Amino acid sequence: MRLDLPVRRHSRLSLTPLIDVIFLLLLFFMLSSTFSRYSEISFSGGGSTTSPLPQPDVILFVAEGELKLNGVVQPLSSIGGALAELKEAGARHLLVIVGVNAASQDFVAVMAEIGKTEMPATVARQAQ
Repeated sequence: MRLDLPVRRHSRLSLTPLIDVIFLLLLFFMLSSTFSRYSEISFSGGGSTTSPLPQPDVILFVAEGELKLNGVVQPLSSIGGALAELKEAGARHLLVIVGVNAASQDFVAVMAEIGKTEMPATVARQAQ
């Protein structure tokens, strides 16, 4: 006895659920990301000069989560005001020493505050 079984057709996979998942992931990452404003910080790099650099009047040490202005620990929010006061008192040049463990965000934030005071600065990196 011969049995004729129905032939099963293989249906094509639907891409709709895959596209839905991709759009949900895209929406999640877009909503969970932060939008920051990026700006440029200009400072001149070191180069060979024939004249010696001026002796710094103010020394600012930048470490990971710590700022020392002339040896006194200061919060970032008060650096701009303190530098403006020192400039009014006669300070003409600033030396910024970047510590080995300093994050780049710390350095950028400090350079932004220094840029507001328009005090000439020299940047040095602490030796390891």
